Amino acid sequence: MSEVLVSIIIPAFNAEAFIRDTIRSVLQQSITDLEVIVVDDGSTDGTASVVRSMLDPRIRLISQANTGVSGARNRGIDAARGAYIGFLDADDAMEPGNIAEKVRILSSGPMEWVFSDMLACDHSLEPIGIMRGTDGDLVRTVLIGVDTAVPAACSNIILKRACLDAGTRFEPRLSNAADQHFVLALAAHHGHARIPRPLARYRDLASSMSRNVALYEADHRRLLALADEMGLLQDRRFARTVRANAEWSIGGSWWVNAGARWKGLRHLIKAILMDPGVLMRRLARKRRGPVTSLPLDP
Repeated sequence: MSEVLVSIIIPAFNAEAFIRDTIRSVLQQSITDLEVIVVDDGSTDGTASVVRSMLDPRIRLISQANTGVSGARNRGIDAARGAYIGFLDADDAMEPGNIAEKVRILSSGPMEWVFSDMLACDHSLEPIGIMRGTDGDLVRTVLIGVDTAVPAACSNIILKRACLDAGTRFEPRLSNAADQHFVLALAAHHGHARIPRPLARYRDLASSMSRNVALYEADHRRLLALADEMGLLQDRRFARTVRANAEWSIGGSWWVNAGARWKGLRHLIKAILMDPGVLMRRLARKRRGPVTSLPLDP
């Protein structure tokens, strides 16, 4: 039987600089019947000491050898006591009404998980724009990889425990694509709702995993292999579009983030040969942009 209303799971690896503010953003929620489960995933800095110094009985610290972010989240899931379970990365934060609004939707209808738009923030967690999710087909949106499906999914999603009781977990073979795989698993079996306003803050750090291009490429390919195993790429035309978009994203990452232009160019050419339409899709995405700028103060 659940002992608290909501469990929020925070995987943390060398998060000393941000973890205090992240935890505070949960403790300051308008819903107070909650627990914060921090899984210290083999940190070598003062992450655990910072968490221990926060003398609130709602905080639970679990320390383990490093297993990666998926393993840390799964450890938190196994320890969670809430009727509702949510996730928050150790450098992000919640707006004060985040949990209350999401639990209200989950408790008043058939939807089993919920997400919102997100504030894109700088290093100081000051908002610079809005990351908007989709009201369309989440599975197709994730796999096509052009538009955002669930922004910063694992600092955003809150779900009913039943979703996890059915066996859904984070894939330990994935790192920065674990969020996308988790969304695919949820969307394939459980009804969801999107709240079209930002209820959490995503900190865009230059050192984040998305900047590690070799890891990004390996993760992307594993994600597509897992999607194939899930039966999500049986339509050949759709699969070709998905794979071409993936090659384009990989190529662009090598070109822009890693500065390896020749390596990136090979992937870009491969993408065009697979599906010339990739050029138009990417041009349209560039015009829209992944983040909507915030209005300037008057």
